[in-house]
Amino acid sequence: MEQRFDYIIIGQGMAGTLLTYLLQKRSAKVLVIDKHNPASSSNISAGIIHPITGRRKVKTWMADILIPYAEEFYAILETEFEEQLYHKQNILELIDTTKDYNDWLMRSADPEMKQYFSGEETEGLYNNVITSLKKISLTHCGWLDVKKLITHFRKQLVVNNVLLDETFHFHDLNTNENGITYKNVKAWKIIFCDGWLATQNPYWSWLPFLAAKGEIITIHAPRLKAEHILIKNIFILPLGNDLYKAGSNYEWKELNDMPTQKIKDELITKLKQLIAVPFEVVKHEAAVRPAVQDRRPLVGLHPKHKNIGIFNGLGTKGVLLAPYFANNFVEYLNGEKELNEEVDVKRFK
Repeated sequence: MEQRFDYIIIGQGMAGTLLTYLLQKRSAKVLVIDKHNPASSSNISAGIIHPITGRRKVKTWMADILIPYAEEFYAILETEFEEQLYHKQNILELIDTTKDYNDWLMRSADPEMKQYFSGEETEGLYNNVITSLKKISLTHCGWLDVKKLITHFRKQLVVNNVLLDETFHFHDLNTNENGITYKNVKAWKIIFCDGWLATQNPYWSWLPFLAAKGEIITIHAPRLKAEHILIKNIFILPLGNDLYKAGSNYEWKELNDMPTQKIKDELITKLKQLIAVPFEVVKHEAAVRPAVQDRRPLVGLHPKHKNIGIFNGLGTKGVLLAPYFANNFVEYLNGEKELNEEVDVKRFK
């Protein structure tokens, strides 16, 4: 029996979840096709929002717009889902050298950046458990429980009978100027939110993806008692109940979701250099991030196939980028606004 939808969304990670949610809010009929993968980058993501990033300690791209937008967006989701999803939490940048500390102090005096410095007194914080000499506290930070979000939304899709938990096959897709057909489903458009697998997608593999494998460990550290997200050359994210996520790394060649002993040992070594309390590794996970060479998302419609779209390339900042640009894409699809030029796939045409 033939089924009709407005959109088919391929992938139900962070990108696919928020795009589907916003399309449904506009009364669009959406079918999601996603083979559940507990080792997807969204499922293991730490979900951190950080306003100042990189070795040069620069303000995150569009931070002044994206951070308040994301915070308001997740607050709405929490009310609708009746679940706590977003945890506002200051970040402590841990510093050993005078040069790095002076660099941070210079940033804190910059009128464009000073709103992201909390002014919190950090002298003496965690003195017995953290080895770093100096600490800088940043605000407008936090983390999203991405796994909880996409798990909750997946249950809604199942209840509403609009999820196919199966692998998508390109040979079953047909497209023409009037729409697309996939098996017994007809739709107006199909949008790929398939993460790093888009590198193997015949419609989108020409885009300059820079997929990177990352590994994360979860530790139990009863004596750490951290109430901040701690960042040095790795992050330590408090999850509650003395559990912490710690990571991560970038691997450009072996693109798979298999954790490796080598990276686990490296993360343990870095942790031992950073915290002076015992800990136990209770989980070790790996996934491939869908990053892009110019570090901007990939949003828009195919230059030849106008019924085929993409929302991808969120990389390590998906929690920050996804709400704003999913909404921008929905507005574009509804003929209300143009896409932001910096994320539009036309930039690579």
